[in-house]
Amino acid sequence: MEYEIMAGTSIDTAAKEMVKLAASLGETVTGRFNDILLTVNPGDSAQSVTEAFWKQSNARREAYLASPEYAEGQRQLAAREATRRSQLERAMHGAPEKMTTTDADAWNSWVTANTDPYGAACISFAERWGRLMEGAVSAGRKLTDCADELSHIADTEGITGFMYGCAVSMLSQCWIHGEELRQWHNLKTQVGDEGEKANASGGVLNPSLLIIDNGE
Repeated sequence: MEYEIMAGTSIDTAAKEMVKLAASLGETVTGRFNDILLTVNPGDSAQSVTEAFWKQSNARREAYLASPEYAEGQRQLAAREATRRSQLERAMHGAPEKMTTTDADAWNSWVTANTDPYGAACISFAERWGRLMEGAVSAGRKLTDCADELSHIADTEGITGFMYGCAVSMLSQCWIHGEELRQWHNLKTQVGDEGEKANASGGVLNPSLLIIDNGE
């Protein structure tokens, strides 16, 4: 008999259910978990089923790690990372050592309040991005023409959409070009007219939420 394992079921639960079914029917029960075929005979234990699954899963993983496809993927990943580092180094040559703040106390309070890994990543990304944009503007580029490009170059942390929105919110309130960044970001992010409304209210759209944060 073939047993359909529902999405979201754990391997431990699936094994127990298949063992119970095989015992009650008195026949072999099969099912696929993460594309691995499980075969349960009457009398098998749930532990033996899970052990067989992990043995196959680990073998499949080891085979993939030894495959040319994995090696090529790693090569491409390393090449992209080397390109990003090179771009960051070049862009940093024209960037100021510190971004120009219009409210140093506000910026320092955010830095002090965000020492956990998630918060610290938001801070370091925002500061690096601000420096890169400031350098580009000083070199004659328009912020609206380089902000998106430089956000990717500045991202060494692997930020989320929410973290990106937090960075924009902080920079908009205390960075020398923050207001221009805020208005550009809102129009770039909007789906309808919510960016225009945020610009009028002084808020910042968070791309992961698409709600207006007016700082209140």
